[in-house]
Amino acid sequence: MALFLSRILTLSGRRGNARFFSSLPQFPYLLMGGKKFGESPEGKIRKHRLFDPTTEETVYSKEKTIPKKLNGQPLVGASQGWIASLENKDLTVHITDVYKPWLSSSKVISLPSIGFKPSTHATRVSFSSSDPVQDDFSVAAKFDEYRLSVCRPCWDSKWTHIETAYSLLPASDLMYSKRDKVFYFTSFKGNYMASLDLSNNFEPEYQHLSLRNLPKIPEVGWEMLDKCFMTHHLVESPSGELFFIKWYTQCIHKEDKDGDLEFIHSNTKRFMIFKQDGMSKDFCYTEDIGDLCIFLSKSEAFCLSASMYPRLKPNSIYYIGPRLGSYDLASGTDRPFTFDRLGDPSLVRTPFWLHPTDPIA
Repeated sequence: MALFLSRILTLSGRRGNARFFSSLPQFPYLLMGGKKFGESPEGKIRKHRLFDPTTEETVYSKEKTIPKKLNGQPLVGASQGWIASLENKDLTVHITDVYKPWLSSSKVISLPSIGFKPSTHATRVSFSSSDPVQDDFSVAAKFDEYRLSVCRPCWDSKWTHIETAYSLLPASDLMYSKRDKVFYFTSFKGNYMASLDLSNNFEPEYQHLSLRNLPKIPEVGWEMLDKCFMTHHLVESPSGELFFIKWYTQCIHKEDKDGDLEFIHSNTKRFMIFKQDGMSKDFCYTEDIGDLCIFLSKSEAFCLSASMYPRLKPNSIYYIGPRLGSYDLASGTDRPFTFDRLGDPSLVRTPFWLHPTDPIA
């Protein structure tokens, strides 16, 4: 524990400057980049550029100091509002809440080196707690196609790398279940779901994903979906309901008169969402998740009650992938947000929704 506490760096907000503004309200913002405003002895001074889904507008945070130890580090994932980065030289993992625009002070926690260079850019991280400074927390991460890396910072001086029975690519999400107190992840084709209980052992337990009550879609519709790129996601509601999501995206390209590729982009064709039955543990298709809305990006997926955040649309999925938009589950309507104001989402280097997990005063 003493070793862990020595790894925590605390940064105060900048108050001795006329450009200091009050913090933004606590909402599920999308991190889209930032602007540099200067230097300080502690690091670079920046304002973060964010997208507010409640107003569909771009906003900026107050000025924050990005500590020097994070300079130039790629961001490799996000969970519970914290963002993980990787030191290029010694492969140390740092996690920080400096990107949360509603906080006036920030912290950086240094974890051990992972010991190898990630073999995939499709990294994922998941934390067992939204307050890793106060809680005895665990981290699970995907840096390799067939290995899951885990660390308990209060107790471990190194990461443990666990071989998986199935590929974790191309986009197997990681999530922590507060209800079951385990990490969950899916196999490559979404046929299996695995659970990892670090309090018991370090061996994943696999179960076949049984999907029931599939939607009634014409054969031509299924043929179209079979041609789409599909990713799988797991997410838990605030009340402990577990959902499995299939996200279908279609690649569209245009050729010039000579047959050369001229333009290419992807768009969302459909989401399918399945809710786990509490008794059978099967997942049943549904188009009604009530007051809930789900957020999908390269961060750990999360679920919020729309009534807690004015102007969020219930029974919807907010997503960023090749495009940024929202999807209404009841009508099956996809609504991409306007590019003119936001820029091309595919160029966003930090496509992370920030989970508003801090207590609301």
